[in-house]
Amino acid sequence: MKTNPSVDRQRLKARDAARPPPPAATVKENYVVAGGIRTRYFEAGSGPVVILLHGSSLAIDAWSTWHNTIPALAHDFRVLAPDLVGFGLSDAPVDGKHVPRLERRHHVSAFIEALGITRCALVGHSEGGFIAAMLAVENPGLVDKVVVVSSGATSPRLGGNEDHAWQAAAAAAYNVLEGCDTEEDFLRTNARLSTKNPPEFVELLKKNYRLACKSGQLERFRQAARKKDDTEYTQIQEDHLLPHLPTMQAKLFIAWSGCDETVPVARGIKLLERAPQADMHIFANAAHMVMIDRPREFNGVVRDWLGS
Repeated sequence: MKTNPSVDRQRLKARDAARPPPPAATVKENYVVAGGIRTRYFEAGSGPVVILLHGSSLAIDAWSTWHNTIPALAHDFRVLAPDLVGFGLSDAPVDGKHVPRLERRHHVSAFIEALGITRCALVGHSEGGFIAAMLAVENPGLVDKVVVVSSGATSPRLGGNEDHAWQAAAAAAYNVLEGCDTEEDFLRTNARLSTKNPPEFVELLKKNYRLACKSGQLERFRQAARKKDDTEYTQIQEDHLLPHLPTMQAKLFIAWSGCDETVPVARGIKLLERAPQADMHIFANAAHMVMIDRPREFNGVVRDWLGS
């Protein structure tokens, strides 16, 4: 007897909708010394290891970035999300300087080694995407899957005048020299990175901004901003990462925000052209913080791809 596939799918959807949601995963906050850095990290779930890497902007850390994603992925994976060196409650560098992303990847390597992990998938947002992809290139036996999320630190330049718009948008959104003197200034500046800015996210940013002022993170970011050059910034991925993507052994998924003026979709497509073996998904109505703006969709798409 033949069955109607569309009817079967409808029945399955109805059955799943009638089921109660699974219990929320327990998220634990832990510390480990990684490369001499006392590192805070969040952990939940069991199974294949997935490590979530946050980006590099003022007052961002693992929990503010991934608080929706950790419990969602923990039903199928062992999820780990560290505060990278100089962020959140992890130690700051002893020299008082901001650690650039090329060097920050060594902290992630040390974190993985400290926890005795021998195989993992990496999900990296923004500069975390660069770190994830670099580690996959350098450690093919360690990293089997990589998700790069809305990462201007990973994607190529567009070329010519096409770069002016995103450069201006990024300068406004990350204006630590003039746009972060007060908490109100910071929230107004940072609001460009989300289409929704939900209350729980804003409260986390407020808390982290106050910590950034006390810990010296704000001053470290200002010192780095005075030296930053957009062309030099994107040249890092051109020199160290992009030439290796076509032969990278790990599977690659490019998850991009549809409304991120700082890293437009065109740059995500440029990245896909450099890694034609990759998969890509664009999330409409989401700015740079896509996991905040579209949490259910983002978590579902990433979970399904990691499990495939």
